[in-house]
Amino acid sequence: METVSIPMEQLAQLLEVQLANGGTAQLNVTGISMWPMLFDRRDFVTLVPAPGCYHKGDLILYRRENGSYILHRVVRMVSADEFICSGDNQWLPEEVSASQVFAIVTAFCRDGKDYPVTHPGYQRYVRTWVAMFPIRRPVLALKNLLIRICRKLRSL
Repeated sequence: METVSIPMEQLAQLLEVQLANGGTAQLNVTGISMWPMLFDRRDFVTLVPAPGCYHKGDLILYRRENGSYILHRVVRMVSADEFICSGDNQWLPEEVSASQVFAIVTAFCRDGKDYPVTHPGYQRYVRTWVAMFPIRRPVLALKNLLIRICRKLRSL
């Protein structure tokens, strides 16, 4: 199968048109901000149009003021129209308004197998990871330290 590279501006326009017409879209995940749940260029997410009502734990695709598109999780509700988001591999919070959101994830695909966001294992992961948000910084720092130690040991 041939890989086609489309600039994000064009891809975003295609996504917005598809979603605006009530369709769904499947998007290959890029970046490491959603690790360990989603792996860069390996996993896919299924997107549906933004419902307008969001909950803690939702995985949303939104547009920042600088124009970049971000896939992050809602970790805390500020109000019905404002919430705090962060990547699963990050600890910095970002305030997002409902008007910035244009899609929500309903499923993800790993190794050719689809998992809906209603899957019990996924729900357990989300509850745990969202609850850990206040202590995520030291947990991720420890993880990064262990990775560096393992790499050094392998190079000996």
